[in-house]
Amino acid sequence: MIVGYRSGGVRGLVMSGEVPLSKDVLLKVAHGLHLTPISQIVRCATAYSSSVTLSFDGRTADAKSVYDLMQLAAPCGASIRLEVQGSDAAAALESVSALFDGGFITGPEH
Repeated sequence: MIVGYRSGGVRGLVMSGEVPLSKDVLLKVAHGLHLTPISQIVRCATAYSSSVTLSFDGRTADAKSVYDLMQLAAPCGASIRLEVQGSDAAAALESVSALFDGGFITGPEH
């Protein structure tokens, strides 16, 4: 059953009865949250039906939107809150957090 839209400008619907899962992740990319890691986050998040959001410094972004993630402007060393909600939330949380835990591909070939 659909209850309504998430507050804070985040796109996506909140489903009743689903408990959000969250984890704080550390951004270890030298130049902060820029297009290369953002494209990897979006690619990973869109593989899941759950809503995936990242929050930093009072701002929340839909992790399936390049534009939203660019607005976070998170620097290297930032602690970012990852929150997922939906039927495949546990898998989405693990996959997206794995990117932050060292899986970002930042070489010149990407």
